[in-house]
Amino acid sequence: MPGCVVVINGPGSAGKSTLVRAVQPLLPRPFLAFGLDLFLFGDVLPRDRSGRVRDWSGLRPVVLDGHRRAVRALADAGADVLVDVVVEDREQSDALDDALAGLDVFWVGLHAPAEEIERRERARGDRTLGEGVRDLATVHAVHGYDVELDSTLGVDACARQLVEAWVGRQT
Repeated sequence: MPGCVVVINGPGSAGKSTLVRAVQPLLPRPFLAFGLDLFLFGDVLPRDRSGRVRDWSGLRPVVLDGHRRAVRALADAGADVLVDVVVEDREQSDALDDALAGLDVFWVGLHAPAEEIERRERARGDRTLGEGVRDLATVHAVHGYDVELDSTLGVDACARQLVEAWVGRQT
């Protein structure tokens, strides 16, 4: 039996990966965390000596397509999967919907105000300043959600709300 996929969409530095880690122990069954950050900030992508991803413009479409296919493969194998992404446009939204067609998919919109995103980008130091704010223009305009969360309420509150919404729709 295929697994369920929970897609958490929001701008960069909204707290998506933090939310995934907070939600995992609260869900009634185990979910794998399989976000793009595993690629972007892990050891998967080739880097130059300064640590920058080599040829990201060339790799980007391959990585995004491969990530979608990998999420599908994990769910088809029976794994429940938490996916945190930044869906930047209608094309990416449609591609993700197509890849996950026929599966039990629960969409979560994670919101954060521009000031908070900027503060988090500065504090992290590993993000390009302004990327998350740029995402705000489109990230929530391209897909509907089963639940929408406000990251300024704190990760624990958001995690509880997500789990309640997911469990509530299962009954």
